[in-house]
Amino acid sequence: MTVAFELLATDPTGARAGVVHTRRGLVKTPVFMPVATYGAFRTMGMDDGRETGAGIILSNTYHLMLRPGPDVLRSFGGIHKFMHWDGPVLTDSGGFQIFSLPGGRTITEKGAHFRAAHDNSRHLLSPEHSIGLQQAIGSDIMMVLDVCIKSTTDEAGTRDAMDRTHRWALRSLETKNATPTGQALFAIVQGGVHTPLREASAEFLTQHPFDGFAIGGLAVGETKAEREAMTAHTARLLPPNKPRYLMGVGTPTDLMEAVKRGVDMFDCILPGKMAQQGYSYTFNGIVRLARVKYQRDERPIEEGCDCRTCAQFSRGYLHHLLRVEQVQATRLVSIHNVRHYLRLMERMRGAILEGTFEQLYDSLIHKLRVRGESVPDA
Repeated sequence: MTVAFELLATDPTGARAGVVHTRRGLVKTPVFMPVATYGAFRTMGMDDGRETGAGIILSNTYHLMLRPGPDVLRSFGGIHKFMHWDGPVLTDSGGFQIFSLPGGRTITEKGAHFRAAHDNSRHLLSPEHSIGLQQAIGSDIMMVLDVCIKSTTDEAGTRDAMDRTHRWALRSLETKNATPTGQALFAIVQGGVHTPLREASAEFLTQHPFDGFAIGGLAVGETKAEREAMTAHTARLLPPNKPRYLMGVGTPTDLMEAVKRGVDMFDCILPGKMAQQGYSYTFNGIVRLARVKYQRDERPIEEGCDCRTCAQFSRGYLHHLLRVEQVQATRLVSIHNVRHYLRLMERMRGAILEGTFEQLYDSLIHKLRVRGESVPDA
């Protein structure tokens, strides 16, 4: 078995609750996948990740290709044993990381030619090589290599990138099928903010036996309104019996908006990145723990949160750790932030199953906003 998707309920809003069956167990959706880019979480230990309740995590093919490399990963029997994680793992193909390189990259029909940022070495990442790397990594869900561009690219440029992404997707599928490993493969719908291209991409890719479909090419320059419109439109074009994954998004409000539009799977680095800056999420807004007002605050980050940080430590103590620049502060706040994302998913799933998602959405959407979104401070 690669993956199978079981749709349990669809809310009148379009929000879905389901189960992704993988070779390493069940994943309840909607689901947030904490990011372990290099085979490690940004600011937590693997045991911390397990304690938060993470059911599936994400690692990155581009980074693991460069360090430690496929030979090392093969020698350990794959990423699960290497990083001591026994749950499902999804690997991104590396397309976005190559797009994000500061320079020295060239995209041809063969693949992406680039120089590694850490040692300036030359590499070619082709669709075939990307699948081979992901097979060496041993992830449970692989992604096709896509051509990632700014979402604001004109229609002609976006079409060229989309068409190449389609050709690369078929090469990825052929390579995956040539060496059966039991790993699933998701295609990536592209098209920028151009509705006709999104429709063309979804129509082309859904004709082929991919195990799931991602919505790519968003959160790279478009407005929030454009992102939400493209997400809603694209999700409606995808088969209901396959999981839908919105790549690299986002804030708690982004997640609620995308779940409302029918998306099942998400990843983002924000929980750890925000923790590094002393920001913690709650269901009543952001707590900026470095602020002097929290110096004597004996409350946990959030009353009712079941994470280890809230069970053991006060806002005042975390404020102190941040002020004296203790790395432990980032870890403890990260644990809370990841758990918050997972609790948000659990609440949305429960509401979808109960038919009360719209009420939950209305009660939370304005409280969850983060920096740049009219931030409340709990």
